[in-house]
Amino acid sequence: MVSVLLSFCLKMSLSRKNTYLFNSNTYIVLCVFWTFIVFTLLLMPASSFSSAPKLPFLAFLKLPHMDKVVHFIMFAIEAWLIYRSIELKNHLNNKHLAAITIVFISLMGLTTEILQGLTYNTQKRMFSLLDLFFDILASVCVVLILNLVSRKQKQGRKN
Repeated sequence: MVSVLLSFCLKMSLSRKNTYLFNSNTYIVLCVFWTFIVFTLLLMPASSFSSAPKLPFLAFLKLPHMDKVVHFIMFAIEAWLIYRSIELKNHLNNKHLAAITIVFISLMGLTTEILQGLTYNTQKRMFSLLDLFFDILASVCVVLILNLVSRKQKQGRKN
């Protein structure tokens, strides 16, 4: 389901027209909603995930370092929503959009990791620099892709 949604969003982003899935206010609402989901998932007790129902199609989640992939995906979606909401609301150049998105994701990732570290005694979650690295890496990848798409759209309009 999520992969279908992501592929649809990417297809829409890559279209030659300057079309967006939603207007800026919708992106902002989605961004706030997704931020709530990310914080909720990252601050849940670790035992919540180990006691989850054993569904066969979720067996891949037990792979080593799968949590890094999950961090990457969650923060990539967050970065995309932030970038799009700022891009539509304020007409900034790509460098400013990139900087704002990466700084916001870095601060959000750092905040979640600090909160995980502070709740170790009760939630059994801990601070991880590697998680933070994948959070920031996700935002950098999204920014690079969106800047590349933006350049391709501008070149398409010139031709």
